[in-house]
Amino acid sequence: MPTLEPITDETLVQAVVRFLECPDARDGLAWLTCHLPGTAEIFVAGGALRNIVMAAVYGRSPPTRDIDCFIGGLPKAFSLSDVFAHQSAEPTDLNGMRWHPVGSDLVFDLCLLPDFVVIEAAGWAPTFDNLLAGIDFTMNAIVYDVQRHRLVERGCRAAVRERTIAFNSRLIPDKGLIAYRILLMAHKTGFALAPPVFAFLRQQIPLETLTQVKGLLRAKQGKAAAQAIMADYNRLCHCPSYAAYLASLPHPSNKFPWK
Repeated sequence: MPTLEPITDETLVQAVVRFLECPDARDGLAWLTCHLPGTAEIFVAGGALRNIVMAAVYGRSPPTRDIDCFIGGLPKAFSLSDVFAHQSAEPTDLNGMRWHPVGSDLVFDLCLLPDFVVIEAAGWAPTFDNLLAGIDFTMNAIVYDVQRHRLVERGCRAAVRERTIAFNSRLIPDKGLIAYRILLMAHKTGFALAPPVFAFLRQQIPLETLTQVKGLLRAKQGKAAAQAIMADYNRLCHCPSYAAYLASLPHPSNKFPWK
């Protein structure tokens, strides 16, 4: 299993800092800091940082349209919905809020650390280390501590270099949601599924869960994207083995869906 590793590569750290200092990211984080208690700890995680790693490795990446932020250091009774009562925001599937700052091209997906679905389901302490341990895939397991200016990963860079979608957390509170995430990540990145992820899709998705996944894809990605993603899933299911699945994939150098 990957271990927690501080990232000291100054080029990568500075790329993260530059992204977070762009006006939309900077202004959103500044607003959060001003409207949360002084004890709040803000952690930027997942896709936005993964895209920075992809750009560093390949010179390009999928577009970044949102920022995932986890917030710790707050009392148990604290309510995120109260903070955004007069903002454009709505609840998310992961016990958080999706915030659309006025005039910003970036959306913020926010979640209190104790409410993170994996931490809550496992009964883990709401800590920085457990946040990293609970992130779904290794390619997403990278977190920036905004207050302490530290960047830490749990196998993200290796997963990006290897173009692999592998489980980071062994805990799966919702099979439908994780199946949706697997299919969406494969579609967005063109990365190959690791053997346990391939087996999960082949063996652990009952019909009612598949129906849930189709509905999520249509609702969140639109009809055309949902059809393309489900076509990829159907092709995967027709592969008689993992080796056949790998052989069916385009050569990595020929598949950059984010071109």
